[in-house]
Amino acid sequence: MNAPTTSGSSRLGALRARIGESLFPGAPARETSLDRVEVAVLVGAALALGTILALLRLGLSVSLTTVWAEDGPIYLQAALTQGFWDAVFSPYAGYLVVVPRLIAEVGALVPLRYAAAAVSIVSALCAALSGLVVWYASGGHLRSPYLRGALALLTVLAPAAGQETLVSAAYVPWYMLFASFWLLIWRPATLWGAALGGTFLLFTGLSTPGLWFFAPLAALRALAIRDRRDLTIVGAYGLAVAVQVPVVLGQEQGEPLWTADIWTAFVQRVIDGGLFGQRLGGNLWAHFGWPFLIALMVLLAVGFVLGLRRSGPSARWFVALALPTSLVMFVLSAYQRTVGSNLIWSAGESGGTASRYVLVPALLLVSAVVVTVDAWLRRRGDDPRRFSWAVAATVAVLGVGLVISFNMGDTAYRGAPYWEDALESAATKCIAEDEEVAGIATSPAPFGLQIPCADVASFAAAKG
Repeated sequence: MNAPTTSGSSRLGALRARIGESLFPGAPARETSLDRVEVAVLVGAALALGTILALLRLGLSVSLTTVWAEDGPIYLQAALTQGFWDAVFSPYAGYLVVVPRLIAEVGALVPLRYAAAAVSIVSALCAALSGLVVWYASGGHLRSPYLRGALALLTVLAPAAGQETLVSAAYVPWYMLFASFWLLIWRPATLWGAALGGTFLLFTGLSTPGLWFFAPLAALRALAIRDRRDLTIVGAYGLAVAVQVPVVLGQEQGEPLWTADIWTAFVQRVIDGGLFGQRLGGNLWAHFGWPFLIALMVLLAVGFVLGLRRSGPSARWFVALALPTSLVMFVLSAYQRTVGSNLIWSAGESGGTASRYVLVPALLLVSAVVVTVDAWLRRRGDDPRRFSWAVAATVAVLGVGLVISFNMGDTAYRGAPYWEDALESAATKCIAEDEEVAGIATSPAPFGLQIPCADVASFAAAKG
């Protein structure tokens, strides 16, 4: 009577072990002569460098002097005019957005003159932190430090992302969402590391329901739980996605809209833009059109087939999850938010409109590419620490796209009105028209926020 049960348990145990070893490998132990203080200094330096690079993409004169889109009228205004709990835990766009609201709280803590700079710096820091998370969490799959470092840098600088996603509190959750995908794969070496990873997952889930797209990955992680560290990661994910459920159900959601443009946009923005960046990928599309995209898809498909045939099960499991997640996430997001027609590139044209919906799917595609290359090299017996020709070629392709798409300060609409000028203008109007509420214009028009005139009165005096 017990034989079938025992056999079933053995098969389940074997499946759990196979999934755990293949999809959730632990990073190899590395000998290091650095002590904890030196490691902390290196981590701090990496975060500082990532933050500076993120700010430089728009140029410091724009990054530190403008308030972008929802950062002003939704987040910063609430932080300046409401109590902490009401401001932080009020839903927006149909769900909780805790991290963007916390960033705005930092902007409200500093003198009003520096609020724009504070919001931008903390937003850039969160993007840099997401890149650091990817560096640590990808160690099990990416043994090459060059491929691993490239993926972490691409997370911070997101070549497929347009101007709208840069140094903005509103779009920080997209960076965190990609890092959270890798956290669900990560096997932390310590319980303390698992707690930090779980905290990051929780804050991501409190800021976007996008974690729901990772449910299949989380289910496999739950099946392969080995210890309390794994349980911490899975438990944090479960709590994070559960918190948003009653909020989403209780909020009015927009009417979805399907368009076949979504499929075209996926090829253009995720495949082309993901591999070559928005600028270079967009220019390749504008000059060569569909013949180029078709050739790119064929080459990519052949590359995956050959690479996965010559790699181990670890890469196959990863790609089997990352690519469908990329596609489903992009298609459903574009459909639900009715942006399919905005994402498509017209013949001979390209741009970064609605690029927040591209960021994570594009990085998932890139992840599948670098994991396949890394696994193939290891299967050949190559030293993963060596800068081989395959690593050099992969880094070069991704690096060219990153470099060409780095400077976003010379494009389109991210700019005036500048924060301090807007404060002075609002203060002058308050005095001239004897008003009680100051309307402060932010970028792009017609965004703006309203705060009491008393809060900006000193700016008129300073100007006068």
